[in-house]
Amino acid sequence: MTRIEVQAETEQPRGWSYAVKMHHADGSVTDHDVSLDWSDHELWSGGRLAPSKVVEMVLEYALEHAPAQEWPRKFDCARVRRWCPAMDREVRTSGVG
Repeated sequence: MTRIEVQAETEQPRGWSYAVKMHHADGSVTDHDVSLDWSDHELWSGGRLAPSKVVEMVLEYALEHAPAQEWPRKFDCARVRRWCPAMDREVRTSGVG
């Protein structure tokens, strides 16, 4: 099982950027720079969750649909839509109650 570690947050003009470490079951670790636009934060959480929690929620969802070791080093959470077309609906309904 892969463990997600969302680390340092940096504010960007239209959202946030996070340093993320992925600890894989085989013992390897991959580093990623993951950004989140404020509009996606609003879409997926209605503004009710911290941006870092939304990033974690999106990455956990993506882990179920795309092997983490194949992820690019730098990407925006919106890119996960291409990997997982049902993400908008499923993340919104599963992540926020």
